[in-house]
Amino acid sequence: MDRTFTESRIKALFVQYYVVLVEYATHLIDCRETALDIVQDVFLKLLEREKDLPEQERQLKSYLYTAVKNASLNHIRHLKVVNGHHKQSEWEEESDIRLLDALIYAETIDSLYRAINKLPQSCQEVCRLTYLEGKSNDEAAELCGVSVNTIKTQKRRSVELLRVRLEPLINTIKILLLFFM
Repeated sequence: MDRTFTESRIKALFVQYYVVLVEYATHLIDCRETALDIVQDVFLKLLEREKDLPEQERQLKSYLYTAVKNASLNHIRHLKVVNGHHKQSEWEEESDIRLLDALIYAETIDSLYRAINKLPQSCQEVCRLTYLEGKSNDEAAELCGVSVNTIKTQKRRSVELLRVRLEPLINTIKILLLFFM
């Protein structure tokens, strides 16, 4: 396989999966800065590999999640050694639940970002500014060059469209909560 193809493919994977993998790692290790480093290191290691990546989307996604999970667990083990904790920890006792929780959280965030990216451009912009960046309606209106009422209308429209697009995910989460509560 041509090295430039591999690099361009890994760059595309980075763009596609970076946010969700950072959320996954953050949920596992409770430190966003370290999670950013872990995910970046996983992608750097991919660049150094000679072996091809899986072709199928599902296998590739599983591979990336597993790599981030293993790197996160290695980080936790390293911290235990550094801190001198050799006994079984809460992490080990609840690791399966915590891994599942982190995976569900990351996939939910990924679904939300994908749904936002499918909204009309004006709704995308308003969602990013108001919900993701925490800007007020007045600030968003100024940045977009529109009235505050337009921002409020776009927010309402965005929420309605997201509710329809995310309904299957919301129902799945409700079912999972019933089983795990």
